[in-house]
Amino acid sequence: MKKLMMAGIVCALCVSGSFPVLADENEDNSSPNGMILSYYQQPDYLVKIPSEATITFDSEINSIGELEYQKGNLEPDAYVTVSLEKQSPLEQEENNTIPYTLYSGEEVFESVVYDEQTAIGTKTPLAVHITKEAWEAAAGGDYVATLTFLISYTNPHEGEDNE
Repeated sequence: MKKLMMAGIVCALCVSGSFPVLADENEDNSSPNGMILSYYQQPDYLVKIPSEATITFDSEINSIGELEYQKGNLEPDAYVTVSLEKQSPLEQEENNTIPYTLYSGEEVFESVVYDEQTAIGTKTPLAVHITKEAWEAAAGGDYVATLTFLISYTNPHEGEDNE
């Protein structure tokens, strides 16, 4: 009986190992007699935002640094947007404020877009504009404001079937 069981097991092992599998047996037969090799490179980018700046009293235009596109490996047609999300008042502890506007060049800054064509090292200058009248009305003391930037990555082809 043991010999009969052993012969059955050996026979089952021989039969199970004798079915060849061909490389062209895939679901959609898109690559007969071949193999599909694929890879996905995760997009990445680096944008430098100044952490702090000091403005000069009585100066109507104060440079506060620049946004710098330091690194970018984006997908085709994708882009990185840096936008001004929040701007607090330039305020003193006693609730005195100095009105100001954030500019980039000659335009009020709202956002900048860096796409796959943007050169590494591209800089977007930022400046605070304060009118002469605002400086004349300002009380003495320390003033502080916070600018909050939002960086977002957009791929218009996300979710599309890329086969």
